[in-house]
Amino acid sequence: MFTKNLDAKRAIKVAAMTLIVISGLTLLAPTVMMASAQSPVTEVSAPGAQKNEYYIFTQELNANEEKLGLPVAVYTLTNIIVHKGDNVTIHFYNTADEVKDRHTFTMQTPYKVDHDLAGGQNVTFSFKADTVGGFTYYCRYDLPSMIGHLEVLP
Repeated sequence: MFTKNLDAKRAIKVAAMTLIVISGLTLLAPTVMMASAQSPVTEVSAPGAQKNEYYIFTQELNANEEKLGLPVAVYTLTNIIVHKGDNVTIHFYNTADEVKDRHTFTMQTPYKVDHDLAGGQNVTFSFKADTVGGFTYYCRYDLPSMIGHLEVLP
């Protein structure tokens, strides 16, 4: 019975934290969109547009990370939609002021991308979108908040 009480309390705590995070992100969404005017939250390539360039910046949301218990860093571009065969170029910028504030742009198989940048650094890299499907990109230091999605259409 004692274990069930702990499990119920834990479930309530997780649900409350999730609600707080969702509420906070909903309130901050317009700020994120305004701050990323050059880079919309979703970018879609035109069919047959063989070359696609995307600019992705790191952004720290104005929230208390310790109070939330979650990282408050996000990518300014969270959805990229391209077509199979497109050449994709990503310009990734870690906009953190402190060199010690590292962020990554990481994507697993089939693209196997992993760029780890100190604050103030940037990198440009390219790959061919040759596998149809959905692929998550993320920062190894700031999960679960710093994630994005690459969708490769046929």
